[in-house]
Amino acid sequence: MNKNNFKVLEAKLDEQKVYIQQLESRLNAKSSEIIDNKNLLIKTHQQIKSLNEELNHLLDFILMLQEEKYLIRPNETPSLQKYISSTIITEDKDFLFGINIDKKFIQDKSIPTIKYYLYTSDCFITEEHQLQNLKISQKKDLSIIVKTFIEYIKFCFKSKKTSIKGLVEIIHTQSLFPQNHENVTLRFYGNKSIEKEVQNFIILYSKKN
Repeated sequence: MNKNNFKVLEAKLDEQKVYIQQLESRLNAKSSEIIDNKNLLIKTHQQIKSLNEELNHLLDFILMLQEEKYLIRPNETPSLQKYISSTIITEDKDFLFGINIDKKFIQDKSIPTIKYYLYTSDCFITEEHQLQNLKISQKKDLSIIVKTFIEYIKFCFKSKKTSIKGLVEIIHTQSLFPQNHENVTLRFYGNKSIEKEVQNFIILYSKKN
């Protein structure tokens, strides 16, 4: 092979290398596009599933509104419309805790959906309670105390073989932790009164501390 032929062959090899690099680049771009499309499909599927769940709640909501035109509920139960409008719940989910209501449900659902769920669970009792002289220096302490309080409430009703369901909301002030202690106000929406259990919890907590 003479020198000229070698140069021609070398030039063709260089062209082939460039072409192969271009093909690899296109392949990588296509692979990335396929992965992006797959992720988009997964995300879209999740959104559709969530929308379907919300739609089911909405349909139940509409059906109940229709039924209320003809149905008189016992014990002067408020209408759904009145309950939804009069029940004020914070939009800050960090201050909401469920008693036998799944945490994920509270985090994922809108406030109107949560109100509707409380209504269908007969949570018509609204109470405000103060947990007094708590030693709280940070938000984490408050969360631990409230979670302990909720477990205590669940234990009390389980011991009585009585079902309870409800939502506990921390009524937070502008300054949550003055001088490392606070009288924390809790608002409770539930199907049973917890007044007696709250008083017992305060006594137990005071003895412990």
